[in-house]
Amino acid sequence: MQNLIFHINAFPVAAETYKEYLGGVDWVLTSEVVIAGIVIVMLVLILLILIFKGFGKAVSKSEKSVQDHNPAVQAAAPAAFAAPAPAPAVQNGISAEIVAAIAAAVYAAEGGKPVTIRSIRVKTVAGRNPWAAAAIAENTRPF
Repeated sequence: MQNLIFHINAFPVAAETYKEYLGGVDWVLTSEVVIAGIVIVMLVLILLILIFKGFGKAVSKSEKSVQDHNPAVQAAAPAAFAAPAPAPAVQNGISAEIVAAIAAAVYAAEGGKPVTIRSIRVKTVAGRNPWAAAAIAENTRPF
């Protein structure tokens, strides 16, 4: 019995130690660690931004210097437009205006580079119900 009373009397001492452990937080040290962490993260973020901007400027300067050092390439570019391209193979039922519009759209999409259109065909539409096609489009749309 005396042994049981000893354990009951020792229990409040353990509870006081536990309270000191929980309540004895050094808030100054905690705030220093938190502030230092935030500052370090922000400084590394700024450093990464500067590194990427430097890489972008270096690449743009190297591209500009390559264009400046090769004037023959720039002079040869207009000569490529002089040669007429062969007319594309067109299916029956497609008017010349549609072919011209498609060629102009391809030319604009390629940024003015010389391209060759080899054929223009009417795409056959699948025999799918429009509601089924809409359901497939809705269910396969990316997030």
